Amino acid sequence: MNIRTTRNTVIVAATFAVLSGISTLGTASIPEISIQSKQVNFADLNLNQAEDAQTLYTRLRRTAEAVCEDTHRKSLREMNEQRECKEFALDQAVREVGSATVESIHRS
Repeated sequence: MNIRTTRNTVIVAATFAVLSGISTLGTASIPEISIQSKQVNFADLNLNQAEDAQTLYTRLRRTAEAVCEDTHRKSLREMNEQRECKEFALDQAVREVGSATVESIHRS
């Protein structure tokens, strides 16, 4: 998972490792790596105001959901991996923003 913060912008990224199957020799192939990322801009928000902090948190949550979304994942294990990806992406994004107000919303 990679998160980059620039002034008033957070990049939320998720890395997926997907096994591409078993080779004819009976050994697992090397996982295919996929990186999804989206930028979240919050230059329009004052994070010292609770309403704006909530707005940013909602943007971060939706972005984490989007970068971790995989419509091909159907098994329980894959759905759990997707949920963990969303949680990790959101945790990292909130941490990178560095706002006590956004962190408080995230913990509640």
